[in-house]
Amino acid sequence: MHTPLYPEGFGATKRPDRRRNRVVRRTVTIPDRVGPHVKLVFAEMARLGVTYDEVEEGSGVRRASVKAWRKKNRPGLENLQAVLGFLEWDFAPVPTLQALPPDLAGELTALALKLQLNMPATWAAVTAVGVQQALLNMSIAERRAVLDARSARRKRAANDNTKRRALAS
Repeated sequence: MHTPLYPEGFGATKRPDRRRNRVVRRTVTIPDRVGPHVKLVFAEMARLGVTYDEVEEGSGVRRASVKAWRKKNRPGLENLQAVLGFLEWDFAPVPTLQALPPDLAGELTALALKLQLNMPATWAAVTAVGVQQALLNMSIAERRAVLDARSARRKRAANDNTKRRALAS
């Protein structure tokens, strides 16, 4: 009769295979010493549960490049826009209050206080309302053309690393 070398439940043959029973998806951590725009990328990736491979496939920015943003490299504007576009964010410049005429700055500040938003979020809300008003004043055919152009632009922006043909001159 064969006696086991280890007590029952201790040997390798009795150990349950934990990898098979659970699916673990690593979460993306937010790096400490990076700019706020890079923190936004990693925070959104963590919030949405998006992997580096999904970002690479959807945005066209190499996985190694995105991972290098954590410590080594700073993202270029085109790559940052592509990744944020994939995460359904826009990267847009916003004028400071000092750059605006005083009456508009006052009204915008009052609106931001009413909405309890910061200035970039207020600009985004004002822009969205302006676009909606412009769309309401268009005919159905014009609206459809604008929305089709927008979706085509998003598809192109999602993978901006494709080769483009040179225009014949």
